[in-house]
Amino acid sequence: METVTKHQPIDSPTTLADWIFPWPAFDMVLVRSALMVIDYQNYSVNPACGLTRLMLERHPDMAQYHVPWITEVALPNTRRLLDAFRSAGREVIYTRNGGLLPDGRDLVARRRRRDIDSLRASGSLTLWPQGTFEHDFIAELAPRPGELVIDKNWSSPFNGTGIDQLIRNLGIDCLFMAGMATDMCIETTARDASDRGYHVVVVEDATATFVAEHNRAALSGLARVCTQVWTTDQTLHFLDSARGSL
Repeated sequence: METVTKHQPIDSPTTLADWIFPWPAFDMVLVRSALMVIDYQNYSVNPACGLTRLMLERHPDMAQYHVPWITEVALPNTRRLLDAFRSAGREVIYTRNGGLLPDGRDLVARRRRRDIDSLRASGSLTLWPQGTFEHDFIAELAPRPGELVIDKNWSSPFNGTGIDQLIRNLGIDCLFMAGMATDMCIETTARDASDRGYHVVVVEDATATFVAEHNRAALSGLARVCTQVWTTDQTLHFLDSARGSL
């Protein structure tokens, strides 16, 4: 397995100085902030099963990017974020993606068809239902008792769950996002949250997807229009500075 691929810089006022729209500008406030950990499940990030194992077997060239990035960068950085948000007494909110019924009949037709086609082609699902090992959170990032867990069978939890009302009940309007996959559930969730008036920061080195170019494109699109994109170190600095000023 190759070493971690260094990502190209995403679009920013430095790399895209002539961007025609104003860059997203807002202040994150610690006492109204939470960490969202999106779909870090066994099927998506555990090399022993699910999509990652299938990738290692059938698409080793793609796995040479994805597996080192997940294991050496994204998961360790998400662990750092979890420790910091918990230490600061801030909310941690998890989402988990997959069918809520064992046969997946609650999924939209497109997703059901994708699993049928995948089973025929490879013998593997692409999205595992609730109650399976693949559906569960990867053990090293598992939620603690008392942390909010939202099960969803859509890309964004803001579509079809009560997460919007629950977050507002918690007094939160600033969301830091980590998870999988940058160009899929992360991007859709971040855009949905932004459209609902939340201040959103996507933590670029605590997110992952399968192709480096797709990762950069998703983060760049978010950074240009609706979110800010920070590193884990920037996020931890914000937490330390904000706690010191309370």
